[in-house]
Amino acid sequence: MKKITTYTRDNHHIITSSNHLIIAFLLFCFSASVYAQKVDFDEDENRKDITWRQNGFEFFIGGGIYFGGKQTANFYNGAPENNINLHLIFNNPYYWKDANNSVLNILRNKYPHASMDTVVFDEKKGYNRDSRYNIAMDIALGIKYRFKTNWYVELSYSFRRLTCNNRFTFEFPNGVPGNKENPKYTGWQHLIAKEDRHYIDLSVGYIFQKHHIAKPFIAIGGMFTYINIKSFAAFIESSKPTFDLIEIAKNPDFSPGFPTSPGNHFKSWAGIGYGCSFTVGLKIALHRAVSLDPVFQLSIASFGNSKKYLPGFNTHMCLNYMAGIRLVMNDALFTRNQ
Repeated sequence: MKKITTYTRDNHHIITSSNHLIIAFLLFCFSASVYAQKVDFDEDENRKDITWRQNGFEFFIGGGIYFGGKQTANFYNGAPENNINLHLIFNNPYYWKDANNSVLNILRNKYPHASMDTVVFDEKKGYNRDSRYNIAMDIALGIKYRFKTNWYVELSYSFRRLTCNNRFTFEFPNGVPGNKENPKYTGWQHLIAKEDRHYIDLSVGYIFQKHHIAKPFIAIGGMFTYINIKSFAAFIESSKPTFDLIEIAKNPDFSPGFPTSPGNHFKSWAGIGYGCSFTVGLKIALHRAVSLDPVFQLSIASFGNSKKYLPGFNTHMCLNYMAGIRLVMNDALFTRNQ
């Protein structure tokens, strides 16, 4: 039996980056709020404020950081219960030993004094069952309509590209000559997946009109989601993708000279989903037609509901978080008299 041992990846650099991004976000929001309180406008405050109170449209573009729930990340840990997994390589003789760039040939070139006959893989051990996504960037576009002084409806679109990293190592029971750090194991090998998430969110919100500049708001909505696995590859003794697992999964029994297996030619590994969102934010009205809105959003969503294109994907509801800032323009920007 072939055996591979994997270890939980080191999240220290991700946690550090997360802390830096959150601190920078909070500092920016605080600075914007201070500026909004101190800035001296050359226009009448009531005239400026009325454009944020009366019925009308708002348009925004935003950016921020997104934290994807870990429930779906285990799809990328290489385990055999997932439809895209390391066994696609290890169980296919062509990818394991026959191809010029097969697993054994790659390891033979890296560890010429080790016996390739002793490389083993244990299906019951070594998978990271606590996989997590890296922090992702959030890009958003939206339109809002204020139908009363305090009430509005909003339609928005958001895009997030998530990355999930896992790593593993091959084991030589008889040892690896020259490997002083760990004589029975190779260096770290990597699994890297990239997943695109699209959100369409329709929400209803309430804005507190107690101050002419700083206006807190809350919103609750329902969302439609769509995910697409853009790439999923194994990196073996290389900084470049060695095995494209998505392509291999289309024809897991591939062998040169034999016809392609029918029924596995998926155009994409994608699926739809649904969920709800809760958003809180602060509108900082810097101008009668322009504001900066720091926002925080919590979403509870299900992803990848497609038994055909994403079989085995975890479709249970999971928590996701977003913190960002929006540049907002209302329809007074296009009118001269307000």
